Amino acid sequence: MNKAVIFDLGRVLVDVNLDKTFADMARLTGLAVADLWQRWQTVGEAFGLGELSGRGLYELLREQTKMTASFAEFTAVFNNTQQRNETGLHYAIQLTKSPDVKVGIISNTNEIHAGWLRANIPEFAQFDSVILSNEVGLLKPDVAIYQLSLTRLKISADKAIFVDDLEENIVGAENIGMTGLLHTDWQITTSFIERWFDN
Repeated sequence: MNKAVIFDLGRVLVDVNLDKTFADMARLTGLAVADLWQRWQTVGEAFGLGELSGRGLYELLREQTKMTASFAEFTAVFNNTQQRNETGLHYAIQLTKSPDVKVGIISNTNEIHAGWLRANIPEFAQFDSVILSNEVGLLKPDVAIYQLSLTRLKISADKAIFVDDLEENIVGAENIGMTGLLHTDWQITTSFIERWFDN
């Protein structure tokens, strides 16, 4: 019987240090980190939903701060801490080789990060479904984004497990009947998934 494993990206299949990114962005804009974070609170959701483009965010910060960097320099800094988690990606790809397992992605992201992801994670082509929030206009933990994934994977919630590093996103998946797994360590995560397959 088919089952599906659906992964988050940030701090699961992709390593990222948001504290460093915000510190670097603060230096780029001439803002204190706390001030940058406060501004982010007003635009972050729209950016994640795809309502605000990468260029739109750049122009907004250029207008409101002392930033003089080019758009290319801005995107380089915005992406500077993202890197592939080879352990996680290897495991996910191994799962795609099983005819009884479907593999999906659900990530809260944005146009700038999505560009980096699609350029640096060619494994996307091997997954059965890749959902990036800015491309579908939905954000976790909205149940609609999990339902969209299940629809694309053609699988019921009780046959799917969702792996994320944030508790609120796990709860969102569990609210529609999926098994949720809070990721902290790949050895723990893989062991849990393998046991789940046997149930």
